[in-house]
Amino acid sequence: MTKLRQAITVPIALVFILLSAIVLLSLNASTLAHDRPEIILRGEKGSFSDQKITVEENNGSLYIPLDIFSDKTGYGIYTNEQRQKCVLYLGPDKATFTADNNFVILNEQVVQTPYLPLWKENTLWLPVELLPFLFDENTARQISYNPQTKVLSIHKAHDANVSRINISAKENGTVITLKVSEEFTKKDITLKVANGWFHIDILGGKVPDNLAEKTTPNGLISKVKIIPLEQVVSLAFKLKKRIIDKELILNPEEHEITVNLRTSEKVKNQARNEEILEKQKREWLIDTIVIDPGHGGKDPGALGKGGIKEKDIALGVGLKLGQIIKKNFPDIKVVYTRNRDVFIPLWRRTQFANEKKGKIFISLHCNSNPNSRAKGFETYFLSADQDKNKEAQKVVLKENASIQFEEAHDQQRYKGVNFILATMAQSAFIRQSQYLASVVQNSLSKKMKPLGLHSRGVRQGRFWVMVGATMPNILVEMGFVSNRYEASLLSKRSTQQKIAQAIFEGIRKYKKDIEAAI
Repeated sequence: MTKLRQAITVPIALVFILLSAIVLLSLNASTLAHDRPEIILRGEKGSFSDQKITVEENNGSLYIPLDIFSDKTGYGIYTNEQRQKCVLYLGPDKATFTADNNFVILNEQVVQTPYLPLWKENTLWLPVELLPFLFDENTARQISYNPQTKVLSIHKAHDANVSRINISAKENGTVITLKVSEEFTKKDITLKVANGWFHIDILGGKVPDNLAEKTTPNGLISKVKIIPLEQVVSLAFKLKKRIIDKELILNPEEHEITVNLRTSEKVKNQARNEEILEKQKREWLIDTIVIDPGHGGKDPGALGKGGIKEKDIALGVGLKLGQIIKKNFPDIKVVYTRNRDVFIPLWRRTQFANEKKGKIFISLHCNSNPNSRAKGFETYFLSADQDKNKEAQKVVLKENASIQFEEAHDQQRYKGVNFILATMAQSAFIRQSQYLASVVQNSLSKKMKPLGLHSRGVRQGRFWVMVGATMPNILVEMGFVSNRYEASLLSKRSTQQKIAQAIFEGIRKYKKDIEAAI
């Protein structure tokens, strides 16, 4: 009997030990899942609320994903996946990072750092300490990090709105470039020459204390002085010789004020004409394309047969379209409003496109209808005029419904806005948008016909996602997810590739025709 008890006791003990080990492992796994390090992003008052961001530890340092940093703070970012390079736009300051390279280009100056960025998950990861190392009292925005509280703070380095002066020598004179964090008008700025000094007086201008010491004289300039007054700051430049002409150029998009000082009339006129012509050409060259995969994150978009989601199809086609553009036009910069499953407010999409200086904005969507027999694809361009077609009006309402997923304070942006006035700024691009819509729709018609998909034509609509885009822009409805046959096709990668190829062919024709007229 004793042997029988022992025989029973041993297996029970083993079972107890195994169960304890399993429970312990589960607890450890759960603890590890919840113990991934986090830091808090804290902006200056009124910029953004505290944001938590998950980081990763590598060789004793915490690494932050630059794309998530951009999403959380609202600061701009450009990513070149092929070169594993990212550009961060922090107010008027710009920093270019490259994977496995401790040299950073900060405001066109090469800076050697003790930190090494890493490339992972299609984005750049930066050591948290690298940001305070770069953005200090010498930049418009200062970043600090407290390792005890794990708070990464972004704030103004000083009250200055004129943070940097760059002086460069040219064949026919000298160029003075001011980096500013506020937008000044020509009424705020006075240019004058007195006693051999050239003055730039800025009403409401403020500068950091050591700006003169940080400025290197060049060209016509032998010395720099800063004269702060109660309401005006006077930037004084000692001239080596007499100037015959001065020109003020405001560039708010680049946060710059440029002053050209010229000493040669002949060269001046020739350079000015060439500069004007070249600038006009650059404005029309298709060098940046913004791809906007609709919906994302908590906004699934239309839900279709078989459980497919509009947001997934839009992202799939968008990424494929970007790859095709890069392959065929390596000099064109392709940027995405989202390149993963994340929610982006409608207003932020066109704001992002403008920040990236896009020349074309392509928004990708799928259609839906209570009538499961509704089918086909269509392309829209923005117009203050409402399309008389009832089905087109329903499409507009469906896509604008994404506003419901935005935060309450963001939803206030759309209230009381006169849509006709809101689209007036884009009136210069309506013809180009209409032409872009037509060539893309024609290309889709040719490619999709063999699949049994038919064209519903080009339409116009009041889409909030396109309001504010200062470039030709279209919205493509690629098919109906509420139609069983089209839903099945749209969920296939092969179909998404064909749609992306068709949209690209339309873009290629538009690019060729527009640039041929320059």
